[in-house]
Amino acid sequence: MSPSTPTTGNPTGTAPAVRVEDLAISYAAGRTEVPVVRGVSFTIAAGRTLGLVGESGSGKSTVARTLLAHLRTGSRIVRGSVVVAGQDVFALSPSATRALRGGTASVVAQNAGQALTPSMRVGAQIREALRAHGEPDSPERLAELVRLVRLPDPDTIVRRYPHQLSGGQQQRVAIAMAVAARPRVLVLDEPTTALDVVTQAAVLDLVADLGRELGMAVLLVSHDLGVVSAMADEIAVMRDGEVVEHSDTAALFADPHHEYTRALLAAVPDGGARSGPTPPVPDRRASGGSAVPVGGGPNHHDRRTTVPEPTVPETVTDAPARTEPPGRPVVTARDLVVRYGRGLPAAVDGVSFEIGAHETLAVVGESGSGKSTLATAMAGLVPAESGTFTYADGTATGDLRQPVAARSPELRRAVQLVFQNADTSLNPRRTVGAAIARPLRLFTGSSSRDRVADLLTQVGLGPEFAGRLPGQLSGGQRQRVGIARALAAGPRLVIADEITTALDVQVQAGILALLADLQRENGLSCLFISHDLAVVRGVADRVAVMTGGRIVEIGPTERVFTGPNHPYTRTLLAATLEPGVTDLPDVDDGVQHWGHADGWTDHGDGHRIRNWEDA
Repeated sequence: MSPSTPTTGNPTGTAPAVRVEDLAISYAAGRTEVPVVRGVSFTIAAGRTLGLVGESGSGKSTVARTLLAHLRTGSRIVRGSVVVAGQDVFALSPSATRALRGGTASVVAQNAGQALTPSMRVGAQIREALRAHGEPDSPERLAELVRLVRLPDPDTIVRRYPHQLSGGQQQRVAIAMAVAARPRVLVLDEPTTALDVVTQAAVLDLVADLGRELGMAVLLVSHDLGVVSAMADEIAVMRDGEVVEHSDTAALFADPHHEYTRALLAAVPDGGARSGPTPPVPDRRASGGSAVPVGGGPNHHDRRTTVPEPTVPETVTDAPARTEPPGRPVVTARDLVVRYGRGLPAAVDGVSFEIGAHETLAVVGESGSGKSTLATAMAGLVPAESGTFTYADGTATGDLRQPVAARSPELRRAVQLVFQNADTSLNPRRTVGAAIARPLRLFTGSSSRDRVADLLTQVGLGPEFAGRLPGQLSGGQRQRVGIARALAAGPRLVIADEITTALDVQVQAGILALLADLQRENGLSCLFISHDLAVVRGVADRVAVMTGGRIVEIGPTERVFTGPNHPYTRTLLAATLEPGVTDLPDVDDGVQHWGHADGWTDHGDGHRIRNWEDA
């Protein structure tokens, strides 16, 4: 299929809800204009979803926002048109534009936590969205919307502030506001980037149901090809402001024509690779029963697969999970407890693990599982309440329960954290060189230009980046600066906390390759925090699965991925969206149907699973 003749996805012959024709947009850069969108054309029929994919800076978000008549300051339409529900959106009056936004077309932004007003209760924000478009805002209508997006306990949740909700709940509030006026067009701009796989699957299932129920045309912007594969009826691939390939979803994944599309697919971590068929999970309940397979058969009618019911292990031991990693352990944790305040539940509850020399231990789990708390505790940013938490690598030793200010200089150098969001961890007013020079001075007493240049070269940037500000870099470049800043201390253990979350697949692949090279060349150990199981499978030696502040499974990566598994691990694995799979997994909105039990079951080769019981 030619990129210039995209499918319409409009079998009824009626006018499409969205028609974009030969759209070209330029930004002003001084006295010159920089083209960012070049002749883009597509249509979306009511009830259909178009996925728009491409690397950062390809123009996909710029195109998406034009459906709401939005252009960034300094940009202009060079040619073409954007027609939504029969209206040329850039020919509308100011009042008609206000009616368009939220009434005819709505957007769900990437980060709902930033899109919501922190000082307003969420119920008031939903009512505001209703009133803005002349919709009734009675308590009954508010409760109806809250139930529509499957938020628990509507009477309580509408009285909360955004910071009192989880990331998935914040995203559902944003969706409730977006669909409050029953729009004809919904723009989803990276709606699940910061969500764990279970919450992501639940949110996407919700959006798919709402799209069918309300008959909306949906434009989904995402760098996650698994998400696009499961949600979109057709896909347009953008590069440098142009659509280079446009095809039905199944056809594009089965036979991509453009070399750039093939490069995107090749850059996706292969989380689905197996050494053989996925083994069944043995059902060892007292009542007996047959083996329960991991995952379920696809159902193309409702785009879901089924997560199997959890099973209870028969063998029970009372020993903690003490998986011995290869080589001498540099980090040892025993019964570690971290709590954010007296009287609050433990964020990390009785966790035990080890990290070996030159080893990568990945920690996975849903938002709020405790994995980032574990990372910040290891970095000394939050204190541990109890348990044993030690570091020893032959050059530095110390108690990791101590805050970073109380640690020895050797221990502070040895353990360094790379933050999740390089945008907020770098000072926007300080140059890249200054950001790297500061830890160099702190830990080595010297911050020469040559040393800064060496570190920039080491992370694949080059000395010329030293004089740039963070705002002049791409997301992947900023993340490399964050890695260079951590390396400035000469660490022996790097904590990588969700460092690839907001990156497109090709940039992500580059960052992961860089981290692997640095680990091999410098002999680093790594604690790798992520909710992307495909990435974890490609980088980790061992995996620890966390939920509710506890580790429920730990072992070598392939043993964890091939099973047998804890029921929570199976839910995570079943919720992972792989490119080319067009079915959404049914995760039952993340409802837990099991409870913790005493003891662990040893499955050999260091693979241990916490016992559980039916809830």
